[in-house]
Amino acid sequence: MVGILLLSGCSSKSNFYQLHPKKQERYNSSHAKRATVIGVAEVEVAEYLHKTEVVTRMSEGRITVHEKDLWAGSFAKNIQSVLMHNIATLLPRYTFLNYPWEEPINDTYRIYVTIEQFDGYETGSVTLQGRWSLVNKEDNSVLYSESIHYHALSKGTTLDDIVDTQSQLLERLSRRIASKLRTRLYYRTN
Repeated sequence: MVGILLLSGCSSKSNFYQLHPKKQERYNSSHAKRATVIGVAEVEVAEYLHKTEVVTRMSEGRITVHEKDLWAGSFAKNIQSVLMHNIATLLPRYTFLNYPWEEPINDTYRIYVTIEQFDGYETGSVTLQGRWSLVNKEDNSVLYSESIHYHALSKGTTLDDIVDTQSQLLERLSRRIASKLRTRLYYRTN
Protein backbone atom coordinates (compact mmCIF):
# COMPACT_ATOMS: atom_id res chain seq x y z
CA MET A 1 0.00 0.00 0.00
CA VAL A 2 2.83 2.41 0.90
CA GLY A 3 4.57 1.57 -2.42
CA ILE A 4 1.46 2.42 -4.40
CA LEU A 5 1.07 5.74 -2.60
CA LEU A 6 4.73 6.58 -3.23
CA LEU A 7 4.48 5.71 -6.93
CA SER A 8 1.30 7.70 -7.41
CA GLY A 9 2.84 10.67 -5.58
CA CYS A 10 5.92 10.61 -7.81
CA SER A 11 4.06 10.66 -11.09
CA SER A 12 2.95 14.01 -12.37
CA LYS A 13 1.05 15.14 -15.38
CA SER A 14 2.85 15.64 -18.65
CA ASN A 15 2.43 18.73 -20.78
CA PHE A 16 1.68 18.20 -24.48
CA TYR A 17 2.70 20.61 -27.24
CA GLN A 18 1.82 20.95 -30.89
CA LEU A 19 3.04 23.27 -33.62
CA HIS A 20 0.16 25.18 -35.16
CA PRO A 21 -0.56 26.78 -38.52
CA LYS A 22 -0.78 30.51 -38.85
CA LYS A 23 -4.36 31.71 -38.57
CA GLN A 24 -5.01 33.40 -41.87
CA GLU A 25 -7.97 34.81 -43.68
CA ARG A 26 -9.93 32.22 -45.56
CA TYR A 27 -9.73 32.65 -49.29
CA ASN A 28 -12.75 31.93 -51.42
CA SER A 29 -11.32 29.05 -53.39
CA SER A 30 -14.61 27.78 -54.84
CA HIS A 31 -13.86 29.53 -58.13
CA ALA A 32 -10.17 28.69 -58.14
CA LYS A 33 -8.66 26.30 -60.65
CA ARG A 34 -7.37 23.35 -58.59
CA ALA A 35 -6.11 20.97 -61.27
CA THR A 36 -2.44 20.91 -60.26
CA VAL A 37 -1.71 18.55 -57.39
CA ILE A 38 1.40 19.10 -55.28
CA GLY A 39 2.56 16.47 -52.80
CA VAL A 40 4.25 17.44 -49.55
CA ALA A 41 6.66 14.59 -48.84
CA GLU A 42 7.40 13.27 -45.39
CA VAL A 43 9.59 15.78 -43.55
CA GLU A 44 12.99 14.46 -42.52
CA VAL A 45 14.22 15.73 -39.16
CA ALA A 46 17.62 15.37 -37.50
CA GLU A 47 18.02 12.30 -35.32
CA TYR A 48 18.01 14.28 -32.07
CA LEU A 49 14.49 15.51 -32.93
CA HIS A 50 13.08 11.97 -33.26
CA LYS A 51 11.85 12.12 -29.68
CA THR A 52 8.45 12.35 -28.11
CA GLU A 53 9.93 14.85 -25.64
CA VAL A 54 10.41 18.53 -26.44
CA VAL A 55 14.09 19.36 -26.92
CA THR A 56 15.73 22.69 -26.10
CA ARG A 57 19.33 23.75 -26.33
CA MET A 58 21.62 24.77 -23.47
CA SER A 59 24.59 25.52 -25.76
CA GLU A 60 25.77 24.65 -29.27
CA GLY A 61 26.70 21.15 -28.20
CA ARG A 62 24.32 20.48 -25.30
CA ILE A 63 20.60 19.79 -25.47
CA THR A 64 17.96 19.28 -22.80
CA VAL A 65 15.27 16.63 -23.23
CA HIS A 66 12.16 17.65 -21.28
CA GLU A 67 10.80 14.38 -19.91
CA LYS A 68 7.43 15.82 -18.82
CA ASP A 69 6.98 18.06 -21.90
CA LEU A 70 5.94 15.95 -24.86
CA TRP A 71 4.94 16.47 -28.47
CA ALA A 72 1.33 15.49 -29.11
CA GLY A 73 2.27 13.04 -31.86
CA SER A 74 5.14 12.84 -34.31
CA PHE A 75 7.18 16.06 -34.48
CA ALA A 76 8.03 15.46 -38.18
CA LYS A 77 4.38 14.81 -39.12
CA ASN A 78 3.33 17.91 -37.18
CA ILE A 79 5.82 20.02 -39.20
CA GLN A 80 4.55 18.47 -42.45
CA SER A 81 0.91 19.13 -41.56
CA VAL A 82 1.55 22.77 -40.58
CA LEU A 83 3.55 23.43 -43.75
CA MET A 84 0.86 21.91 -45.96
CA HIS A 85 -1.91 23.86 -44.25
CA ASN A 86 -0.02 27.16 -44.46
CA ILE A 87 1.02 26.72 -48.10
CA ALA A 88 -2.47 25.56 -49.15
CA THR A 89 -3.95 28.66 -47.53
CA LEU A 90 -1.47 30.89 -49.37
CA LEU A 91 -1.95 29.12 -52.73
CA PRO A 92 -5.62 28.11 -52.96
CA ARG A 93 -5.46 27.47 -56.71
CA TYR A 94 -3.44 24.29 -56.13
CA THR A 95 -4.34 21.07 -54.34
CA PHE A 96 -1.85 19.91 -51.71
CA LEU A 97 -1.59 16.39 -50.30
CA ASN A 98 0.53 15.14 -47.42
CA TYR A 99 2.52 11.92 -47.70
CA PRO A 100 1.60 9.12 -47.22
CA TRP A 101 -0.83 9.33 -50.07
CA GLU A 102 -2.52 6.53 -51.87
CA GLU A 103 -0.64 5.65 -55.03
CA PRO A 104 -1.13 6.40 -57.75
CA ILE A 105 -1.97 10.04 -57.32
CA ASN A 106 -1.65 12.50 -60.09
CA ASP A 107 0.73 14.86 -58.34
CA THR A 108 2.93 16.69 -60.78
CA TYR A 109 5.23 18.27 -58.19
CA ARG A 110 6.54 17.34 -54.77
CA ILE A 111 7.98 19.42 -51.97
CA TYR A 112 10.76 17.86 -49.87
CA VAL A 113 11.90 19.36 -46.56
CA THR A 114 14.87 18.31 -44.43
CA ILE A 115 15.31 19.84 -40.96
CA GLU A 116 18.81 19.81 -39.46
CA GLN A 117 18.04 22.00 -36.45
CA PHE A 118 14.69 23.14 -35.06
CA ASP A 119 14.86 23.98 -31.40
CA GLY A 120 15.07 26.85 -28.99
CA TYR A 121 17.52 27.95 -26.37
CA GLU A 122 16.09 28.28 -22.91
CA THR A 123 16.71 32.04 -23.35
CA GLY A 124 13.92 32.09 -25.97
CA SER A 125 16.09 32.16 -29.10
CA VAL A 126 14.75 29.72 -31.75
CA THR A 127 16.48 28.36 -34.88
CA LEU A 128 15.12 26.57 -37.95
CA GLN A 129 17.83 25.27 -40.25
CA GLY A 130 17.66 22.84 -43.16
CA ARG A 131 16.80 22.59 -46.84
CA TRP A 132 13.73 22.38 -49.05
CA SER A 133 13.29 21.40 -52.69
CA LEU A 134 10.59 21.44 -55.36
CA VAL A 135 10.76 18.41 -57.64
CA ASN A 136 8.97 17.77 -60.94
CA LYS A 137 7.75 14.21 -60.44
CA GLU A 138 7.35 13.48 -64.15
CA ASP A 139 11.07 13.69 -64.97
CA ASN A 140 12.42 13.68 -61.38
CA SER A 141 14.12 17.03 -61.91
CA VAL A 142 14.75 19.57 -59.18
CA LEU A 143 13.03 22.81 -60.15
CA TYR A 144 14.22 24.73 -57.11
CA SER A 145 16.20 24.01 -53.97
CA GLU A 146 17.55 26.20 -51.21
CA SER A 147 19.03 26.10 -47.74
CA ILE A 148 17.11 27.75 -44.94
CA HIS A 149 18.40 29.32 -41.78
CA TYR A 150 15.80 31.26 -39.82
CA HIS A 151 16.28 32.68 -36.38
CA ALA A 152 13.81 34.46 -34.08
CA LEU A 153 13.55 35.56 -30.49
CA SER A 154 10.37 34.47 -28.72
CA LYS A 155 8.28 36.75 -26.49
CA GLY A 156 9.39 34.83 -23.42
CA THR A 157 11.38 31.84 -22.27
CA THR A 158 8.65 29.29 -21.53
CA LEU A 159 8.14 26.23 -23.70
CA ASP A 160 4.82 27.73 -24.81
CA ASP A 161 6.73 30.77 -26.09
CA ILE A 162 9.35 28.62 -27.83
CA VAL A 163 6.71 26.42 -29.54
CA ASP A 164 4.80 29.53 -30.68
CA THR A 165 8.01 30.92 -32.16
CA GLN A 166 8.71 27.60 -33.88
CA SER A 167 5.23 27.85 -35.43
CA GLN A 168 6.04 31.39 -36.59
CA LEU A 169 9.24 30.17 -38.23
CA LEU A 170 7.27 27.44 -40.04
CA GLU A 171 4.89 30.15 -41.23
CA ARG A 172 7.88 32.11 -42.55
CA LEU A 173 9.16 29.01 -44.37
CA SER A 174 5.66 28.40 -45.75
CA ARG A 175 5.57 31.93 -47.19
CA ARG A 176 8.98 31.41 -48.79
CA ILE A 177 7.93 28.09 -50.34
CA ALA A 178 4.61 29.57 -51.54
CA SER A 179 6.43 32.52 -53.11
CA LYS A 180 8.81 30.24 -55.00
CA LEU A 181 5.99 27.90 -56.05
CA ARG A 182 4.00 30.85 -57.34
CA THR A 183 7.00 32.01 -59.40
CA ARG A 184 8.19 28.60 -60.63
CA LEU A 185 4.81 27.06 -61.44
CA TYR A 186 2.88 30.03 -62.83
CA TYR A 187 4.11 29.63 -66.39
CA ARG A 188 4.10 25.83 -66.23
CA THR A 189 0.41 25.59 -65.30
CA ASN A 190 -1.02 28.39 -67.44
